[in-house]
Amino acid sequence: MVDVPWARPLRLLAYGDSNTWGFVTDAGTGSPSRLPDAERWPGVMQAALGSAVQVLVDAIPGRRTDRDADADMPIVYSIAPSALNGLHSAEAVGLSQAPLDLVIVMLGTNDLAIVPPRSSQEVAQACVRVAHGLVRGARAFTPGRVPQVLLVCPPPLGGDGGIRPEMPGWPAIWQASRELAAALDRVARAEGLHAFDGGSATPISGPDRVHLDVDDHFRLGVALADRVRWLLPAHMALSRDVAPKGLNP
Repeated sequence: MVDVPWARPLRLLAYGDSNTWGFVTDAGTGSPSRLPDAERWPGVMQAALGSAVQVLVDAIPGRRTDRDADADMPIVYSIAPSALNGLHSAEAVGLSQAPLDLVIVMLGTNDLAIVPPRSSQEVAQACVRVAHGLVRGARAFTPGRVPQVLLVCPPPLGGDGGIRPEMPGWPAIWQASRELAAALDRVARAEGLHAFDGGSATPISGPDRVHLDVDDHFRLGVALADRVRWLLPAHMALSRDVAPKGLNP
């Protein structure tokens, strides 16, 4: 086993998809881009928590929980479909980022578009499997430092759920995104894990109705920083007044 004599900073891992990676769409041109690190919710959370914490990020647009990407996804033309399988990578990521004190998993949105559809309960259970994979990896070298788990339900998809010709099945996917939080909370309680409803912190305001905009990232990052303070109170002597600037009122 590996000796890790340093206890600080606390190491937090944010494991997610495009809404952790920082994918945004320009409202005027529709062109995609990526937010700077400081403006993504993990960076906002880092700024709010301060130097006692190190926020690590592993995020990939299109990542699913425990399923490979579909062969017809454009990105799969240049990478293996398994690259977007969150469970496939989880143990290796846990190993590479160890030691960890908290694992934050925010996945599930991309699973809602899988055909045939997956139930919210099945997606929630898959999120738990991903979290367990990350923990197995993280504790392999440092069994005395086992991370807690926080499952974050992505905010529900934006808009009104009406038909979108460019996205078959959108109304059902939109509705399923509103059912995932309750399923994730049930599964987390059964597994003794922590859960947080991202939709309680922010809507999805991006023009594509799928991705967080910069203000959404800010709201989510501040809310999750508050949650982390609650989860790790014995390890954090942090002021609740510490918070990044930048939210447009």
